[in-house]
Amino acid sequence: MCLSAVYKKGEKENIFLCKNIARVLPKDGEVICFDLLGNRTVIPGEILDIDLMENIILIKEK
Repeated sequence: MCLSAVYKKGEKENIFLCKNIARVLPKDGEVICFDLLGNRTVIPGEILDIDLMENIILIKEK
């Protein structure tokens, strides 16, 4: 199983938002992240990058 951490693109460095993300659903200008237990986090923005080797999802917030 491959779980990822989600970060928001920052000016100088990326900002951690959530971890243990098992599913990502982009929908209507939002990124909905579901963790291992099914809890969801809704982030307004769009996916910039998904790095499966480093288990990182990078989001550009609106």
